[in-house]
Amino acid sequence: MIGCDCEVCCSTDRRNRRRRAALLVESDGHYLLIDAPPDLREQALEYRMKRVDSVLITHAHADHVFGLDDLRRFNTLQKSAIPVYGGKSTIEDLRRIFDYVLRAPEPGVYRPEIIFKEIAAGQPLACGSLKITPFNVEHGKMPTLGYRIDDSQGCSVAYAPDCSAMSRTAIRELAGLDVMILDALRDRPHGAHLTLNDSIALLQHIGASRSFVTHLCHDLDHAATASRLPDDIDVPWDGMTITW
Repeated sequence: MIGCDCEVCCSTDRRNRRRRAALLVESDGHYLLIDAPPDLREQALEYRMKRVDSVLITHAHADHVFGLDDLRRFNTLQKSAIPVYGGKSTIEDLRRIFDYVLRAPEPGVYRPEIIFKEIAAGQPLACGSLKITPFNVEHGKMPTLGYRIDDSQGCSVAYAPDCSAMSRTAIRELAGLDVMILDALRDRPHGAHLTLNDSIALLQHIGASRSFVTHLCHDLDHAATASRLPDDIDVPWDGMTITW
């Protein structure tokens, strides 16, 4: 946190150095990015990202979308446009925030080639060989989607980094998951995010084979938090890779 000298912010444990949350999924050569935080350029450089074929956006808060402009480097590398999917209100916000993307470029001025596409909860779509099933989550008053991703081999992961509650319908969409990644901001209640204990309870209800809590604030030290979790739930870190 800017201007903070707490133990977590001053920690020498690299796992406490948390950039804004995003997820990159690779399957059969297709690279799917979920959210484009302001740290995307730094993340792409450090973790040697070479390709982004499609993007899912959970919601239009700045910490999840302000890196979209950096997709233009992938346009150059791939010589192709990149589809960006999100709920109706999310895409409306993105069209407003990134209105220059939709304009005809001025001579000699490069602009990112992004195609905004509206999607809705419960309506699956395909990204490469991946089946994507959006589901609604509560996140304060901001319309927000989580995403279930199933690959061609029958493996599945779901991602809901900003969430304060989830309906029974959404939970049913998550049956049989291999991996679930869910918001767990801190111990103190927050109107738009799950507490750590609430996240644990919801993860146990969902019942994935393996689960992770994400979007942690500086109230939660990595090692201390991990020690409080059940054996099938863990704390990820920036750059962590999960293979299944």
